[in-house]
Amino acid sequence: MAPTTPWSSAPVDVEDPTVVTGQRGTAYSCPDLDTLDGHLAALCTRIRQATPQFPSLVRAFRDDVDLLLDRRRWLELTSV
Repeated sequence: MAPTTPWSSAPVDVEDPTVVTGQRGTAYSCPDLDTLDGHLAALCTRIRQATPQFPSLVRAFRDDVDLLLDRRRWLELTSV
């Protein structure tokens, strides 16, 4: 079975070029800026909730934010 994002129960095809795979294997489907921004907002919430008790999770979430920001920049450049 294909992995799912923690915020969706729908399977995500990790071979899909619109999918960003996080540091811990989480697949984020990012077909457009609105969806991607939703993932970023959810990760920011998770970072606030995990701080300071779970520093390794905070690091992993921040790494995922960096990957998603790279994808966001790519989407911005290609949608012009």
